[in-house]
Amino acid sequence: MIGIALMGAGRMARVHARAIPPAGAKLVAVYDLVPAAAEALAAETGAAVARSVQEAIERPDVAAVLVATSSDTHVELIGQASQAGKAVMCEKPLAPTLAEAQRCVQTLGPQGSSKVFLAFNRRFDPGHAAVKQAIEAGEIGALEQLTITSRDPFPPPLEYIPKSGGLFRDMMIHDFDMARWLLGEEPVSVFSRGSCLVDPRVGALGDVDTACVSLVTSSGKQAVILNSRRTAYGFDQRIEAFGSAGMVMSDNPRATGLKRYSGASFGAPDRFRAFFMERYGESYRREIETFVAGVAKGAPAAVSALDGLRAVYVAEAAGASLRLGKPVELKTNGEVTWDA
Repeated sequence: MIGIALMGAGRMARVHARAIPPAGAKLVAVYDLVPAAAEALAAETGAAVARSVQEAIERPDVAAVLVATSSDTHVELIGQASQAGKAVMCEKPLAPTLAEAQRCVQTLGPQGSSKVFLAFNRRFDPGHAAVKQAIEAGEIGALEQLTITSRDPFPPPLEYIPKSGGLFRDMMIHDFDMARWLLGEEPVSVFSRGSCLVDPRVGALGDVDTACVSLVTSSGKQAVILNSRRTAYGFDQRIEAFGSAGMVMSDNPRATGLKRYSGASFGAPDRFRAFFMERYGESYRREIETFVAGVAKGAPAAVSALDGLRAVYVAEAAGASLRLGKPVELKTNGEVTWDA
């Protein structure tokens, strides 16, 4: 059984900790800057508490390291684990800035980058994966337009905003990866608009809480991404792929599947899942399963550090487009072309 050391003991670390045993792996050590947090998670999971990063990584029963710490620590921890010869899975984003993401990939090199698994869990959601399969099978003909809707039920705490990297890097980063994956091509143009419609204090902190981004590929395929930090009806996650011969859609799973039809609530849908832990629980399990299977086989990561770099690149371009108020052109090799 593959032993995993978990870096971090916060919310995302706990999500991954729950997914590790069903995937056939073992959580053997937990490290966190806050010892009490590591001790609490270790007590819940039966893992050992590591007093340092080195202690966790260098354990002989650790074959893989799962990084679920704050974004500004990802590059350093990936480097340490890789140098120790451990397989690595890292939460999104690869890094909080494009420069740091580029440095990470350059340091790892092509072979090392291919072995770092980026935790873009939505690729492993059964509905979203079915959209990908339908596109590749030609069920909708040639893909022409993609619409990705991602709306959180409530905004994060205000103190989280300054260290989050902003909506494009923190929230929409998932959707940038999903767009790249489903389009099958790199975007060559990004145009974004953003507003503070949920809480003006978010704007005072230099971020937006409502955004729309359009992407275009070199062949003319279009993708539109809609994000909001608030919904009144639950966690709204939908993908629509439109093609020359039809359309497929990954819709929100409902709590019961019941639809009500009455004069008071004609057509009202059953409530959506409350938040990402409930909505994407299955995807986290499948993600860990894919990672563990790849480690066992010594195979390249299904979602690599290069995918992480490309997602950060598009996110940074979206931020530049918002600041400049115009579309930003991209290069498929990741070259930065916009003005600072």
